[in-house]
Amino acid sequence: MSAHGTVPSTNSRVGVAFPGAALPRCAAGRRGTFRALRHRNYRLFFLGQMVSVVGSWVQLTALMWLAFQLTGTSRWPALVAAAQLLPGFVLGAWGGALADRLPRRALIFQTQTLLLVLALALAGLAFAGAATVWHLLVIAAASGVVNAVDLPARLAFLVEMVGKEDLVNAVALNSLLFNLARAAGPALGAWLLLHGGPGACFLLNALSYLAVLAALARMRVAPPVDARPRGGLSLLAGFRYVASHPGLSLLLPLTAAMSLFGWPLLALLPALARNHLDAGEGAYSAMLSAIGVGALAAALLVASFGSMQRRRAFLGAGVGVAASSLLGLSLAPDLVAAVTCCGLVGAGLILFFATSQAVFQLSAGDDNRGRIMGIYSLVLSGANPLGNLLAGPAADRWGEPLVLRVQAVAMLAVTALVLALHFRRPNSGERPA
Repeated sequence: MSAHGTVPSTNSRVGVAFPGAALPRCAAGRRGTFRALRHRNYRLFFLGQMVSVVGSWVQLTALMWLAFQLTGTSRWPALVAAAQLLPGFVLGAWGGALADRLPRRALIFQTQTLLLVLALALAGLAFAGAATVWHLLVIAAASGVVNAVDLPARLAFLVEMVGKEDLVNAVALNSLLFNLARAAGPALGAWLLLHGGPGACFLLNALSYLAVLAALARMRVAPPVDARPRGGLSLLAGFRYVASHPGLSLLLPLTAAMSLFGWPLLALLPALARNHLDAGEGAYSAMLSAIGVGALAAALLVASFGSMQRRRAFLGAGVGVAASSLLGLSLAPDLVAAVTCCGLVGAGLILFFATSQAVFQLSAGDDNRGRIMGIYSLVLSGANPLGNLLAGPAADRWGEPLVLRVQAVAMLAVTALVLALHFRRPNSGERPA
């Protein structure tokens, strides 16, 4: 896909079309990799998240390994991962509507407090030696319910902190932060697993939420000046909004496919490390950290050079790099090759997701941003656990390499279908790139 040579779509009322159409001029924003940090509230949010997201990856590393250790199969880590994400599919749009009705900072404060309590519960079970895979499943599901409200609220809160001018940069910096944590968190988690056990990992995550709560408490947020929409019709209006804008309705299934066939890799890594690389926690941590390093590089690229004018190039590169690297990982003969491929998968996925999230953010208005991001998170939360539910049992039966190959081919096939549908629209108003 080319980032230039496009003609604005004539049938997109907000100027958002996939793969190319004009967006508001603020989308390009000012230059500077870290320009969104000039906003005080976002600086506080960024620093608090920096601590908390590392803790979340430490917990996820321990959670996946403990589920595998308790059962010896890839099925249970996949089920635990699915349980943590599936509530977002069921409740994500409702959570987005709630974020449009309530003050977002207060709502995020409450959800982060609940996540702290759940992490403490995990730590208590692990330290007592009483944790079972069913405990992991139930607490993961409870965390998923809380995250169904927390995620769209946090996504919608971004524009309140930085405004539309710096929104693309803030989205990229969030990806940067998330993937710094993805690189550091698993390494720290592996060290804690070896020296303190899973309980230490869960306790560290619980304490990390205090940084977010402190940041939220110190923010200066003006009270809302307009009444936000209420009732069930508000939720339905979000779906109608996405359906009525061809760019969003085409980008949404592609986002689902990237999540469905990309992120289940995380649940397959423990078995891939042990069954095909003859390694243990160290190899698992190295591959997980490599995904974070690759994603970090992609997030820096988007933060420095990302704009809506370049979104076609970034979306296309993300799909191509992620799919080809999944295929390479399925054929990797040793740990070095596997770690390299994992890094490229992480880069491809973040190139795609940081760009697609910015498109959705900028397509929404102040009165419906929570609902639009709720629908976005609904798709991510539904596709990811479905992918885990399919990939885990399939890997137990046919092996992880074959599943990775199928995921790579499916990712490319869905992309080709979405592009075919786009260019078949009689009024798409743009030339093939």
